[in-house]
Amino acid sequence: MIERLTAQQAAKMLGYHVKHVHRLLRSGNLRGDHLGWMWVIDRSEVEEVLRLREKWGRSWADHRDT
Repeated sequence: MIERLTAQQAAKMLGYHVKHVHRLLRSGNLRGDHLGWMWVIDRSEVEEVLRLREKWGRSWADHRDT
């Protein structure tokens, strides 16, 4: 079963402000679904960002598989 996180939960895991997570979602650098007024993100997506960030640092978004 896929665990879904709110933007607030994802922000906490990533160490980002929730507004930054919203910017990443809107830009497509973080994949999630906009359901009504809220965003939901697969936990595996957040874990992938953490992995990429550990490997590539601040430029992790440039190294995503598209």
